Amino acid sequence: MNKYLKVSLTLATIASGSALLIGLMNLATVGAIAANKENKIKNGISRFYPEQYYYQYFEMKENSDELEDGKLLYPTINSVYIVDVPREEGYKRGYVYSTSAKNSYGQVDLLISIKEAKIDEIYVVKNTESYGQTLEDNYINKYNNGYLKDLADVKCGATYGAKIVKEQCDDAMRHYTNNYAKEGE
Repeated sequence: MNKYLKVSLTLATIASGSALLIGLMNLATVGAIAANKENKIKNGISRFYPEQYYYQYFEMKENSDELEDGKLLYPTINSVYIVDVPREEGYKRGYVYSTSAKNSYGQVDLLISIKEAKIDEIYVVKNTESYGQTLEDNYINKYNNGYLKDLADVKCGATYGAKIVKEQCDDAMRHYTNNYAKEGE
């Protein structure tokens, strides 16, 4: 009986030590991971608008006005960046949506730029889809490069990932249309 108790205590010590190390590593890296994501978002906005002057940022999920019957109207939108771009006649306004969606194959976080009342470009912040590279090569990059004209064409070899990308783009376009389209570009 003493032998079993010794083995149990040894295993319990190893397990608790491992859990402690994992917790400490998470604590040590959580700030760096958040900073990397924020830098990736800033780089994406700079890619869409290299001549940006100023941008405002709004958190969507905390905005109670975006709720209807207790549900979010735009469930994939995390935040909206409104960018003022200098022009000769003053400035032009641009809109960048930070979105996130997941399915059983992974998660996709995007930045979606809307210019002239249409989705101009999509930038991948995070992609953990099992067919992630296929999704980027055969869907997102083709759209960004003008080879794919309609985001409804989700048959790209990563169909489930393309569907959540389309869902994010639809949410961004619907929010833009309902809130900013009347302001003009």
